[in-house]
Amino acid sequence: MNIIELFEYSGIYSENLRGFTPEDVIKVKKQFDIEQSQNPGINRDVADNLILAINENPRELLFISNNRILYNFFSGKNYSRNRFSSDNSVSVSAEAIQLFIKKYLEKDLDSFFDKSLESNKFESIDDLLIVKEYLPQSLIDTLGLKLSNKLDEILEKMSSDSSLRDSFSSISFIQQKSFYDLVSHFRSEEMDQKIKAINNKVSSPLVDVRIKNQLLNPVMTAMANYKPVDPGFANLLTVNRNMVYAETESVSNSSSGGMSPWTYVVIGIIVLRLILLMARCGRM
Repeated sequence: MNIIELFEYSGIYSENLRGFTPEDVIKVKKQFDIEQSQNPGINRDVADNLILAINENPRELLFISNNRILYNFFSGKNYSRNRFSSDNSVSVSAEAIQLFIKKYLEKDLDSFFDKSLESNKFESIDDLLIVKEYLPQSLIDTLGLKLSNKLDEILEKMSSDSSLRDSFSSISFIQQKSFYDLVSHFRSEEMDQKIKAINNKVSSPLVDVRIKNQLLNPVMTAMANYKPVDPGFANLLTVNRNMVYAETESVSNSSSGGMSPWTYVVIGIIVLRLILLMARCGRM
């Protein structure tokens, strides 16, 4: 449990909340006792830190309570936009919010990054990075390093298993567009080189034909979501994706007899003329 979760369960929030009172501290203590009775492992620091935040960082706490993305993330809720009134926003600098999160919520954020990367849930991280300016830069830098290391692990597995017969299942997430969306937040010449290397290895003739049939097109499509620093590489990714789309369309047309839309128009005209001719003959 973190201080925002305890804040949520303590029932402190109200629609027009603009400050805190001594009664709010009492609510925190009572709610913590309830939570601890159900889970004795909860650290007493959670309550102490929330009370400290109420007393010393009230504006930052109010800001987070009014920010949909930050509040839903740290509280574990999924409130709609209607829950967060723009009329009740608090003016606090991004640097102040970064310091607040680093002081009270750093461990939760770092743990979330680790678990999401381990389980390949890239989209959940990307959603949080919408408010990247409020997150501690040290944690953002660490996330970028972890992503870079993940790319190294992919390349290492590909190098040790050129056919990808054994490593395919463990790197199948390279078919996810969300993976490249996330990496794009940390794009650099170094990241470009690593994505290029993955592209080359997936396209290699050494890859098992059955694996390539499963892997190549989805990877080429997904990889186009990466936004390279190198314009030439960006163009290549777009060309690769468009080739996949063209191939898919060609296969689709072939499966339907290979007829173009104009063919169907011509056939329709011929059928219509035959019907009119037969109608005329029937009147004679």
